Amino acid sequence: MKFAWRKCEIKSGWFRLLTGPAGFFFLVALFGASAPRSFAQQLTPVWIQLGENGVVIAKVIVPAEAKCPAIEIGNKKLDMAQRLPIPRGFPPLCEAVIPRNVHSASVNGQALALPKPDPSVVTVFGDTGCRINATQVQDCNDPAQWPFKQVAASAAAEKPSLMIHVGDYLYRELPCPAGAEKFCGDTPSGDNWATWNADFFAPAAKLLVATPWAFARGNHESCARSWRGWFYYLDPRPWDGKCQPFSPPYTIKMGSFQLAMLDSSEVLEDSLDQNQISHYSAQLASLRVKNAWLVAHHPFWGFKAGPLGKPSIAVSVPLEEAWNSAAPKGVSLVLSGHIHLFELITLDRSRPPQIVAGGGGTNLGAPIANASLHGAQMRGSSVVGSETEHLFGYTLLNREGKTWHLTLKNQLEDVIFSCSFGKPIATASPSHQSRSGVRECGGS
Repeated sequence: MKFAWRKCEIKSGWFRLLTGPAGFFFLVALFGASAPRSFAQQLTPVWIQLGENGVVIAKVIVPAEAKCPAIEIGNKKLDMAQRLPIPRGFPPLCEAVIPRNVHSASVNGQALALPKPDPSVVTVFGDTGCRINATQVQDCNDPAQWPFKQVAASAAAEKPSLMIHVGDYLYRELPCPAGAEKFCGDTPSGDNWATWNADFFAPAAKLLVATPWAFARGNHESCARSWRGWFYYLDPRPWDGKCQPFSPPYTIKMGSFQLAMLDSSEVLEDSLDQNQISHYSAQLASLRVKNAWLVAHHPFWGFKAGPLGKPSIAVSVPLEEAWNSAAPKGVSLVLSGHIHLFELITLDRSRPPQIVAGGGGTNLGAPIANASLHGAQMRGSSVVGSETEHLFGYTLLNREGKTWHLTLKNQLEDVIFSCSFGKPIATASPSHQSRSGVRECGGS
């Protein structure tokens, strides 16, 4: 299976052959009658996705000609079912709900990473695809310039019990422009299978098989952009082939651990749009959670670089206003992306800390020159602690008893910053000795 997934990453005729309808016949010709059965059945490894209120779903993408594979759940074997309707330009997704209290499951010999209650190791990142649009062309062929595959592999090496993607998967929105062939020549583009595979499924393969996933919807998956791949492959709920601009929030439960998943894909960033404020206020007010992490692609409180690198308030005005209006209870941490940096923001007035983990692979945003945002005002609250980092990487959250320990790592697994929510137990890396020392998350 490794051969098939690796070939899917090559931006050439090999890529189109193995991901197209002729892929199965090519593999049979290449390997003969002994070709592995999984080549004909799977375009991706099987991954485990978490849905509403403890639902666990096994998913795999197969060629159009293939039947859905069988899944072995405990001592029972049953066929996975196609998700319908299948959007044009996409091979089918096969899925199966795994009953609670099941301890083992497999597909074509691949043991599935089933969730366990109360995860103790959680990895987080977002904003992962290779950017090709009217103003920017990222070098999709240089792992140093687009390191998503390395970020995902390094996160997998942590052996996480949960992976949270905070949204924005597909960035190859336009064809590679003339003159940029060395960066993106022959790359796919648009909301279709080839692009979703190149931007997400192929580079994420090691992490897909390693752990259960929770997926947030980003603005790149809005109804004006790549919504088909999002709703068909990654949204955990039934779908009817149509785009929902504001899909309802839902709660993921793993024992006493809870995630509140909020769709912020349509946020009119700098606008005081009253309809959006009312809509998001109602969604926040509907949450019935306890000590939950709220996951939304747009940060409720975050910063982007203004003129000369100085911080300016980031672009989530409707969410900020909605929080003020709804005053939701039971949220202990907010996880987001959208800003292509790492940020840790803590505020007064008993608001939960905000983590921005937007350095998963797409072009980084402009760095904030003054790393300390202490005292900055955000619609009635003041920043009392902060950390910002301009790098590709992932956030690692480890639980020790009732204390969560945060570590920011780059794509090579180097520790950049660490702290804890509770007693200070972590020390910054040598490269940050000027800001080093044992610290509590949110300390100034």
